[in-house]
Amino acid sequence: MNTGQNQEKIAVNRQAAWGLLTEFTQSESLRKHAMAVEACMRAYARQFGEDEEKWGVVGLIHDFDYRKISKPG
Repeated sequence: MNTGQNQEKIAVNRQAAWGLLTEFTQSESLRKHAMAVEACMRAYARQFGEDEEKWGVVGLIHDFDYRKISKPG
């Protein structure tokens, strides 16, 4: 069982996250949604004294694979 003590940190910057998003998300509306969530996550991070870059990236890619895994109906 992994307790998180030896977890490797993975750094993803916004440019890499945007590349991932655009690779998997062709819909302009889903890309706009991702950018809106990114903006909200950055604002909340700022408000609560957290890492804006980290939470912005999380917001940006939160649905990057939505079309690949979502099922119709």
